[in-house]
Amino acid sequence: MENEPDHENVEQSLCAKTTDEELNKSFSLEASLSKFSYIDLDKELEFRNDLIDDKEFDIPQVDTPPTLESILNETDDEDESFVLEDPTLLNIDTIDSHSYDTSSVASSDSGDRTNLKRKKKLPDSFSLHGSVMRHSLLKGISAQIVSAADKVDAGLPTAIAVSSLIAVGTSHGLALIFGKDQNQALRLCLGSTSVGGQYGAISALSINNDCSRLLCGFAKGQITMWDLASGKLLRSITDAHPPGTAILHIKFTDDPTLAICNDSGGSVFELTFKRVMGVRTCESRCLFSGSKGEVCCIEPLHSKPELKDHPITQFSLLAMASLTKILVIGLKPSLKVWMTFPYGRMDPSSVPLLAWHFVAVHNYVNPMLAFCRGDVVHFLLVKRDESGAIHVTKQKHLHLYYDLINFTWINSRTIVLLDSVEKLHVIDRQTQEELETVEISEVQLVYNSSHFKSLATGGNVSQALALVGEKACYQSISSYGGQIFYLGTKSVYVMMLRSWRERVDHLLKQDCLTEALALAWSFHEGKAKAVVGLSGDANKRKAIVTDRMVEILLHYADRALKKCPDQGKIQVMEQHFQVHICKCF
Repeated sequence: MENEPDHENVEQSLCAKTTDEELNKSFSLEASLSKFSYIDLDKELEFRNDLIDDKEFDIPQVDTPPTLESILNETDDEDESFVLEDPTLLNIDTIDSHSYDTSSVASSDSGDRTNLKRKKKLPDSFSLHGSVMRHSLLKGISAQIVSAADKVDAGLPTAIAVSSLIAVGTSHGLALIFGKDQNQALRLCLGSTSVGGQYGAISALSINNDCSRLLCGFAKGQITMWDLASGKLLRSITDAHPPGTAILHIKFTDDPTLAICNDSGGSVFELTFKRVMGVRTCESRCLFSGSKGEVCCIEPLHSKPELKDHPITQFSLLAMASLTKILVIGLKPSLKVWMTFPYGRMDPSSVPLLAWHFVAVHNYVNPMLAFCRGDVVHFLLVKRDESGAIHVTKQKHLHLYYDLINFTWINSRTIVLLDSVEKLHVIDRQTQEELETVEISEVQLVYNSSHFKSLATGGNVSQALALVGEKACYQSISSYGGQIFYLGTKSVYVMMLRSWRERVDHLLKQDCLTEALALAWSFHEGKAKAVVGLSGDANKRKAIVTDRMVEILLHYADRALKKCPDQGKIQVMEQHFQVHICKCF
């Protein structure tokens, strides 16, 4: 069993723990936000007017799905575009990416109020939705990252993975493990700088579902596995893939004995962990050869505990993005290709992105895959029919006016997109409305360019992969429990949706009474977007919001009376109350 006590000689390095007295309010709401993220699917089932037509652009089914071998032997023709019923579906050349300037309305924490004019008039999202996202600097973790670089030569941060713990990899081969409590204390320092000198920088991290194991991929191709409870080294894997290539991605699947890795040669490997007679082993199997088309992004489908019995989960689906196509394969019960989807022509420097999430469409919960490269996001709904076959249905796509470098589901209705100039765009998936835009250049985001160029092993990569790597930040952004973590060169930031009450209060702090009341009314009527903290029951929701609106009006009336002019003509007083009464109505 994988959980049996380990009796091997292991390498362990523990760094001194530090305590930061600064309380970070992002963690004070974590429990409540996680709770609401779990009931999101239930809420969506109540949403009867779903705008997605699951029959639109249905991908035809084939009698005999292609094999991996047949796909690998296909000749990639860059001039060949994949056309569905809509001939403009993948034609990104028809959209001028410079036709709009971006508009940034940051949250109160950033202090950025940059507003740029657009050539096309767009709704004022701040007045409609308020500040949807709250972002905070994790001061304790950030200070310890800087301290570790200075005092123990840990190097600069290179990768982050988040579960109930936060793991940060460094350029000198260390993995720093922090708690997610208010103190953000350093729990473990895994590895050593001497091993880091041999293996290079940590280039990828992954934590398994129960937060008991950590996988570290290195710039020179090695992989290590750690026990996060004891800090023990469980495996050092040096032969999982061809030498001379960096680990770009390493991902646990829902099966704790199965992981996937992707190297800078563009190949993808399945790693199977076993323990026989007390000896831990790792068996590697090539799923996709980089010689037939380089894969640069992988994403296994993960399910929450309440969805572990979903009929799709038994297939252990894996999405892979090469430089020319998307593939969805099943690892279980046997290896099988379920879908291929060519990109068509696009900017060769754009970054392929993949992200899974379970969503409810027509009262059925199924996994949805979002994939994008450039300025178009496509949504694929994956379903299983009564015969056991998997069907992939193309949902409506999202055209953008900017190029993406990251896509994150924050819940089944709200997505967060990061563009190439480091602006976050919060989007309502169903209406495709942009709720807020936030500038995050202050984060100083870490990019994975050196690993995509495999500089630690001599730079033996294709020009195409190196070009994609210029904007790659796969290992710098991690989401968990409705929170998104961003790794900077000297800091870690966390972003999450504000609660409905916090959004209203934020507008009041800006002295935007009319907007605050309008937003509260949209919560009351059930028309607001990205709602957190309100009951799904309409009567309870209306009662809670009504109480808050009454409080706001009473407070405003009291303030209007206190500021009433105490001298002058009666017309002055009339004008004073006319202004304040108009604001309320």
